[in-house]
Amino acid sequence: MLKAVIIDFDGVIVDTEVIWFEIFNEWFKNNWNYDLTIEEFLICVGSHSKELLNRLENEHNIIIDKNKFNKETSQKFIDESKNLPLKQGVLEFIKSIKNENILLALATSASRKKPITHLIRLNIIQYFDVIVTSEDVDKIKPHPDLFNKAIQKLGIKTEETIIIEDSVNGLLAGNKAGINTIVCTNDVTKYSKFENFFIKVDSLEKVDLKNIIKKYDESSEIYANR
Repeated sequence: MLKAVIIDFDGVIVDTEVIWFEIFNEWFKNNWNYDLTIEEFLICVGSHSKELLNRLENEHNIIIDKNKFNKETSQKFIDESKNLPLKQGVLEFIKSIKNENILLALATSASRKKPITHLIRLNIIQYFDVIVTSEDVDKIKPHPDLFNKAIQKLGIKTEETIIIEDSVNGLLAGNKAGINTIVCTNDVTKYSKFENFFIKVDSLEKVDLKNIIKKYDESSEIYANR
């Protein structure tokens, strides 16, 4: 039986990934005259920028003060994302979850302030039963810690849960946690190569929650009759 949905924030609830790519691309262009590609940027989507910075240092000898980079890009992101709307289909999907009396959790690699600020601004924070951020775990995605912590806080089993993710790092984390993961791509992550997902869509409008609930119920019956 499906008892909970765990959803990512960046790129799923609000379309932040496009803004992040533009900010990163502009920063490297201005500071290093380097054209950052989508493929390079995808390394850090759903995880941390240090993975990208380490790659650029090793492969292109682009040595960056990580603290300076994070401070400058983070401030620009705050400025440019403060009016971002919910992605299409998000509110309807969240309401459908609650209408079915299913628990809802947020699990994000971001620190707590950013998602909380946006969830309050968008007036949807009241729908979430659990919120897990990078401040709650030792390792972020692609490690499974965020999802394991969410499961623990929800008080349910992995087989009673489904994850909504937009990135390869998120999908890897979901698979490592042993939880079925729906990939919901955006204009950045659509270029990623995804493998071993439960369902793949390009909008939450295309996720049929009732059909997913039915599949979980059927699986539970099969397991109970063994």
